[in-house]
Amino acid sequence: MQASYTASDFISARDWVTANGGDLFPTFSAYAWFARQHRDELIESGELIIRRGRGGALIGPNFGRVAVEILQRQQRRATA
Repeated sequence: MQASYTASDFISARDWVTANGGDLFPTFSAYAWFARQHRDELIESGELIIRRGRGGALIGPNFGRVAVEILQRQQRRATA
């Protein structure tokens, strides 16, 4: 479900990884791989906006929560 955001709620993916990536996404490459694998779901969640060119993607304020939900779901499937 998409939340209602304004443009100022989003930050660049690089800035998000630096500030919030932690152990989940210790490098920008780790984030980029995850975003490629789950692109459609992240876009549908409203937490990822793909931009063309050098600007890169924009990340919404609940991206971390959505990423954890995706990873937890994958983990449950792997252990089922």
